[in-house]
Amino acid sequence: MADLTPAPSLPPFPADSALDIADLYVRHVLGVADDVDPSEIEALALSRFPSTTWEIPPTEEQTPDGRQVRPGTLRVSRHTVITGPYAPRTEDGRDLGFDHGVDMVYDVQCPRERGPAPYRGGGDRDGLARVFADGLPIREEWRLSSWLVAVSRRLGGSVRFAVADGVTTHVTPDPAVSVDVTVYSGVWLDPEAAERVCQQANAGARLASTGIPWEGPPATTGVVPALPDSPLTPAQLKAIHERADAVDVAALRDPAPLTGYAVEVDLGRDGLVSVEVGGVESVPLVLRGAPWAQNGAISYLVRWTPEDLVDWQREVPSFGLKVSRTRAAGVVAQLARAVYAAVGGEVADQDEFLMDPEDV
Repeated sequence: MADLTPAPSLPPFPADSALDIADLYVRHVLGVADDVDPSEIEALALSRFPSTTWEIPPTEEQTPDGRQVRPGTLRVSRHTVITGPYAPRTEDGRDLGFDHGVDMVYDVQCPRERGPAPYRGGGDRDGLARVFADGLPIREEWRLSSWLVAVSRRLGGSVRFAVADGVTTHVTPDPAVSVDVTVYSGVWLDPEAAERVCQQANAGARLASTGIPWEGPPATTGVVPALPDSPLTPAQLKAIHERADAVDVAALRDPAPLTGYAVEVDLGRDGLVSVEVGGVESVPLVLRGAPWAQNGAISYLVRWTPEDLVDWQREVPSFGLKVSRTRAAGVVAQLARAVYAAVGGEVADQDEFLMDPEDV
């Protein structure tokens, strides 16, 4: 039977003047839908900031007007705190500068740290170069700003950035931008095995290392001097090449262990999808606590690369690239599911947030 109990209400977001902070700090606002639980914000913060903890957890209390949520305080780092959730003062949240409706908001306070203006002509997929055109955030504010965009992309939300005194600008990232998927595992697949696994998902998968085998040096090597006026005698020239051949033969007999390779699927005009395999000694925070990742892990990065790299890095790419991205995302999902079924482990999106394998 469905639960028809009314959801608890949220207190309105305080007026800006009610939360004035020193000039050394800045306030940004994260807006999300009403189905986002505060525990999700905490989990996503822990993916980037290991010291994240609730100083005051959000709680529900009974008031004369019914149940109401008392906002909590989530400390992300020594100097950064997130307070909420609050309700916008208007239903659609446009009073807070958002360009589309949001149901609840979080107040984010962090150090104000700005550097030089962004390089003109560079990529701006997250929109931060547009927002901070006079000076990009650095250090703590940069880490937090990029995290806020990633959280908004994951949750389908929006961010209001405080650019200068009284000046705010929003970013509403497109969730479809998150195409790449990484499977972390303790299992290493040999190149031939990985190729077979990927071919089960897409028949066009091929090892990227395949090519024309080397047939050895020309027959005249070591006999005809490379330079007409070479001071080396034929005997000296022959001895040099014999020593070089000995080194090559030794390398062929005892090759260096393979540390990485790739399997790729050529999508033609839609670009290339590759499965890049290699070891990582320093695992991302999302893997902390996994017994098999204590000393590193194997990374299977399923990445899409389009033909137009410039358009790819725009905050709002062309319609054609979006169409190619949609088709490529299906191939990425197929390969990622096949790899996960073969090696297990954990799955993360391109922002290093954990995903449920069933959602890939």
